[in-house]
Amino acid sequence: MRDSNIMDTHRLSGAFVSNKLLRLVETLADQGEVLLQTAGIVIPPRAISTVLMIGEVPDVTAADIATALDQPHQVATQRVALLIKLGLVSKRPHSSDSRRKVLEFTALGRTQYDLMMIMLEKIRAAMDALFDELGVDLAAKAVEAVRSLKATPLVDRVS
Repeated sequence: MRDSNIMDTHRLSGAFVSNKLLRLVETLADQGEVLLQTAGIVIPPRAISTVLMIGEVPDVTAADIATALDQPHQVATQRVALLIKLGLVSKRPHSSDSRRKVLEFTALGRTQYDLMMIMLEKIRAAMDALFDELGVDLAAKAVEAVRSLKATPLVDRVS
């Protein structure tokens, strides 16, 4: 994906916010993947939040992850299956509910989680520096924009 396109300079450029944000997301994802690989982290970039939850939430299941991350259950299950295939995660029965399968790290998974957490701290600091450079906390503004659009949808903003 290129750094810019015709929509950046078009007279209706403001109508193409999603195009600009998609390029930002892709840029961050691509650069984040390079950072992970350089650090020897084999966790797939799109599974980072899943791994974070496995590391921080006791007795977490794929269903819990889907709910917490507002993802379809199938997406959470696919990510968990990939983590199992990579040898990072295993399942065990829940202590009081045999229908629930608790996710836990393997030894390799725990090592990868620890490396990931170190890298996430570095990325957070780098993003804070970027926000300072830009003069705006993009993460906070993104959350604010979603809330505003949910409160007053675009269809209601177009007169």
